[in-house]
Amino acid sequence: MMKRMVMKKMALAALVLGTLGNAVAGPVVTQWGYSADARFVDNRFSGSSGEIQVTGSELSWGSGSYCSGMDTWLGCWGTTVTPDFRSPSTDADHNRSALTIGNGVTNDLTGGGPAVGSVATVVDGSADDAAEIGVGTSLTHWNNRLSSRYSTLEWGRVATSLTLTPELPASGASIDTRTLDFEFFFKETANQGTCAGDSTNPCPDLFGLLAVQTLDIPFLYDGNEYLVSLLLQDASGGVAPIATLHEEECAALGLGAGCQGFRTAEEQATTFQFAFAVSTEALFPPAVAQPVQSVPLPAPLGLIGGGLLAAGLSRRLGRRGR
Repeated sequence: MMKRMVMKKMALAALVLGTLGNAVAGPVVTQWGYSADARFVDNRFSGSSGEIQVTGSELSWGSGSYCSGMDTWLGCWGTTVTPDFRSPSTDADHNRSALTIGNGVTNDLTGGGPAVGSVATVVDGSADDAAEIGVGTSLTHWNNRLSSRYSTLEWGRVATSLTLTPELPASGASIDTRTLDFEFFFKETANQGTCAGDSTNPCPDLFGLLAVQTLDIPFLYDGNEYLVSLLLQDASGGVAPIATLHEEECAALGLGAGCQGFRTAEEQATTFQFAFAVSTEALFPPAVAQPVQSVPLPAPLGLIGGGLLAAGLSRRLGRRGR
């Protein structure tokens, strides 16, 4: 009898505490205003030949300004040309390549963010509606033919931030979610010869990524827990994980097997559009998450481990009505 009474009291206490918890928590935010931004915060180039340009939204390298006529000690007897990576020529000696941060909302490939908009909260565990995908900043590699005498990008770091402001069912104060720093390795491959992995000539350039946690990152607002997941958006509007590179490509980047990253075709501009989702429950269960990858970084830099997005995900999030 005593045991039964104790169990009843415990159940009643749990019910009361649960009711109090629900009373303390505010209503679930169903729509957020957002501001997503990114900037280059560190970099490393090979050598010091040519002209290197570094800003918060641009890393570019290759030819500096040159004279298109006779260049003497008295100056240029002709036209001084400033190469633009957005309009490359057929002359590898007078080209520039670049990596730029753009804005997916305005569709600008250069100039950076912030990308501003509204996004609906995913409450059913599946981001299958366009309103549930927030479009953020982009990363574009302007992969132009360059003379081998020029310095090239080898490594960089991007800092990203996301600010959310409740809009529905009621407006509220803005909150800053966790800032993510991404480290990437870049390999300017030879245009001729054997390509790493299963790629064919001309060999694509390679990016390998290391990152902090990007999937189902928790934050609290008004007594409720939400999760933010950083995603990669394709040209048709769907979102999917970043591909795993071939073992030989990972080795060429100095990374371990199973690394994740991108291939960028020669003489093309390739854009990677980032997006995100806010949910009330995990969109990517731990069972499908990519394990942390431990690889050496060049001294004196620290180590940030982990894959940008899980390569083994069986789930593909798409936009409804495409």
